Amino acid sequence: MPIGGAITVIAFGAILSFALADSSVGGFDLRIMGIILMLGGTLALLLSLLLRNRPRPAWSTARSRQDDIDDRPLSSPDDSPGHDAGQRRGGRPPGDRRS
Repeated sequence: MPIGGAITVIAFGAILSFALADSSVGGFDLRIMGIILMLGGTLALLLSLLLRNRPRPAWSTARSRQDDIDDRPLSSPDDSPGHDAGQRRGGRPPGDRRS
């Protein structure tokens, strides 16, 4: 769209500069206004072409297995299957004294 808009401004400026017989309306010189529009349209066209061809940063969107693990909701030990109410968090029965 910026390229099309710039070309439209250039064309409108050319119409004001070259096609109108009366070159002044309400104190405005239409030829000067047309030249200003053509220069502005040319500048916009050049900028849009230059910015269009610049290299873009390569952003990776790949996810790793760690991302999947990090995104899981946290669960309490009571929610795990096979949970025995008599066991501690360490997984040993209360009477087991191994170090």
